[in-house]
Amino acid sequence: MNLAHLLDQTATEYPERVAFINAEQQLSYQEFQKQSMALAGGLKQLGVGKGDRVAIMLPNILPFPALTYAIWRVGAQLVTLNPLMKSQEVAYILTDSDALVLVTLGALAEALELPDYQGAWVVLGETSRQAVPYLQLFQADPVIQPEPLEADEVVAVIYTSGTTGRPKGAMLTSRNLDFDSAVAVEAIKLTVDDRFYCVLPLFHVYALNVALLVCVRGGASVFLEPRFVPQVTLKHLKEYNCTTFIGVPALFGALLAASKEGDLQKLRCCISGSAPLPISVLNQFEEKFQTVILEGDGPTECSPITSFNPIDGTRKIGSIGIPLAGIEMAIVNPDTDEFIAVGDVGEIVVKGPNVFKGYLNQPEETAKVLKNDWYYTGDLGYVDKDGYFYIVDRIKDLIIVGGLNVYAREVEEILYQYPALVACAVVGEYDTLRGEVVHAFVEIKEHKDSIEQDIIKFTREKLADYKCPRKVTVLDQLPRSLTGKILKRTLKEGLKGYPLKE
Repeated sequence: MNLAHLLDQTATEYPERVAFINAEQQLSYQEFQKQSMALAGGLKQLGVGKGDRVAIMLPNILPFPALTYAIWRVGAQLVTLNPLMKSQEVAYILTDSDALVLVTLGALAEALELPDYQGAWVVLGETSRQAVPYLQLFQADPVIQPEPLEADEVVAVIYTSGTTGRPKGAMLTSRNLDFDSAVAVEAIKLTVDDRFYCVLPLFHVYALNVALLVCVRGGASVFLEPRFVPQVTLKHLKEYNCTTFIGVPALFGALLAASKEGDLQKLRCCISGSAPLPISVLNQFEEKFQTVILEGDGPTECSPITSFNPIDGTRKIGSIGIPLAGIEMAIVNPDTDEFIAVGDVGEIVVKGPNVFKGYLNQPEETAKVLKNDWYYTGDLGYVDKDGYFYIVDRIKDLIIVGGLNVYAREVEEILYQYPALVACAVVGEYDTLRGEVVHAFVEIKEHKDSIEQDIIKFTREKLADYKCPRKVTVLDQLPRSLTGKILKRTLKEGLKGYPLKE
């Protein structure tokens, strides 16, 4: 069950095919395999063995996938870190995971202050701190045979963004990632002729699974982009004949705004996940680029892909699709845990070989979300008569106005129809009379006087009054994570006196 076997099989079958490529260089599967074997030898020489944890804090560069498979080859566990994290955040994860090694760039190493970290540093590029040069890892004897692993042994600890409190390390097993990537290959009808464009950060499990597991096991290639610049992305999608774009809603909106031509003839499909994609953005994107966007979903704790709109079947716009083969999904009453009827809103729960082992060092938090083998996602949604699932909100983002439920996504879908709108986020603001009122934060193309009142008036023509924003705040830019997800918690924290939902 060692995931390194996936690379070995593909390298044997397609040694000369391109595995990973960027604007400067490319690696064939054979070269990629040799690099991972050599790096595994270097890690082993540093004392890394089965069950140890190695942290990677890198952007989307070619050493990332090679190091990942090297870690797996020696039976160790991958821990991923966002390169934008500050010293205190990094220190917490390194301590919580007890990482034996930290691999990062020289420039990042210089900025980090980790006086209590006792592990080894491996650094790409120049640094003044005491560290092992990345290239030195290649001087050890390579590891040819992957370390034998049981299916339920942990191979990755991926820290969630931490909507409340500190991040939690989701422990993903060999079975979790092997199963989820296998069913995803079938769901997207992957072929060896596909080239995926990956600008989503590899430290996030969405890109990690698709780029490093799905594509590798299917013999496809991946173009790695370290930073999202809309015009550069459009150029590289065309120049490198990319067939599939994996993104989050913010990226689709940015590409739509940046493109004048819409000429991406090789692009057979796009995959959107991580957050709901506004229907208006989907329709405009598909019309302009003459391609199809397939929405899916899944949390980190589910490895992460749980559902997907069929690429060769019925697609329901606005839906996250149907469960992948071998995965069960259902809707339960959040208060009673009872399964509820088709069409009724409740919490989405998931069961299957993709569901994680638990949170590292946090058995109480694990018990809150794992009940009778079902993972409780925290998403409010419903399922229709055809088995397609829909997300209407996060449980913690549900707004209750005078006792009536308001789903932020419903309001946001209307706001996205406003002509001048670029992006929006709807949250609840504490109100002494109604309990909460709807507060919309927006980015707009051009600011004008009375824009706030215009937006409120626009929504009142399309929504019941209690669902409409009572307040509208125009921001130059909404706060976003590196994956492009709008950070609603940050917006809520800025609302004085608002009691955050835990």
